Amino acid sequence: MSLPVEFTVVGIDIIEIIRMQNMIDRYGDRFLNKVFTDDEIRYAGNKHRASESLAGRFAAKEAFIKALGRKVEWKLINVLQSQGKPYIEYLGERYDGVSISHERAYAVSVVVI
Repeated sequence: MSLPVEFTVVGIDIIEIIRMQNMIDRYGDRFLNKVFTDDEIRYAGNKHRASESLAGRFAAKEAFIKALGRKVEWKLINVLQSQGKPYIEYLGERYDGVSISHERAYAVSVVVI
């Protein structure tokens, strides 16, 4: 008799914050509405450095896609906050294994599924 095996998958991504700012400057709402949910845009809009917040969420989406192992639509991945900790909602499921960090030039995220 074999026991079920449980797998843990990790995804990681890093992005330059200036790259995110350049995309916003160049494409504006067209870019934002293609990649981010209304909740994510609203959350970043309340931050002093919105591009830093959006870069972190973009990195989290990329890390999540890498952990899933397949391409999915950006807006199906919703990166939210609860009590200061990020989590992802995807197709009605919640994924708590999310970490986002940023410093002056870069945002990075790790997602564990």
